[in-house]
Amino acid sequence: NIVIQSAINSLGTIVMAASSAALNIEIIVYDIMNSFSQACTTFTGQNYGAGDLKRCKKSLYLCIIEAAVACAVSIMLILFFGKSLLALFNSDPRVVEIGYTRLLIIFSAYTFSMLYENMSGYLRGFGLSLVPAILTVFGVCVVRLVWIYTVFPAHRTFTTIMLVYPLSLATTAVLIFIALMVYRPSKRYQK
Repeated sequence: NIVIQSAINSLGTIVMAASSAALNIEIIVYDIMNSFSQACTTFTGQNYGAGDLKRCKKSLYLCIIEAAVACAVSIMLILFFGKSLLALFNSDPRVVEIGYTRLLIIFSAYTFSMLYENMSGYLRGFGLSLVPAILTVFGVCVVRLVWIYTVFPAHRTFTTIMLVYPLSLATTAVLIFIALMVYRPSKRYQK
């Protein structure tokens, strides 16, 4: 994220202000989305400990469904009220417009984030924490570094920077899904 922030800073103060304003809104929604992942870890771990593997799977499904609803509501709110929310932080129309671009891209990427966070939480509930951690480091950090150092220099726009989020989060979601299919903890740990 420091590398991404450095790239954002290279585009000037208007872009920096827009990105900062949008980030304030994103953090609130991310915390809500992340709560479903934490719940998935907790409920999966409790049910795994109790030997109720069917409820482990049910926990994953319910957390994904509930997080998807929260994600959809968040996206709709941003579509309708995003510019007004941004104006609370900075009334400059250029800042609001650029910040809105960030919100639209980031919130669309939250779909992938919601999926990979819940699947990771499910795996962690079974005690499989290293695999999702490694895959997340690769999917998030490595993909973002490669993007910023290869694509951004050729296309120096704010949108180019922001597109790394859906790309990295989608990559991570696919990797975590593959891990989920390989490990299949609810089948593997049946007694």
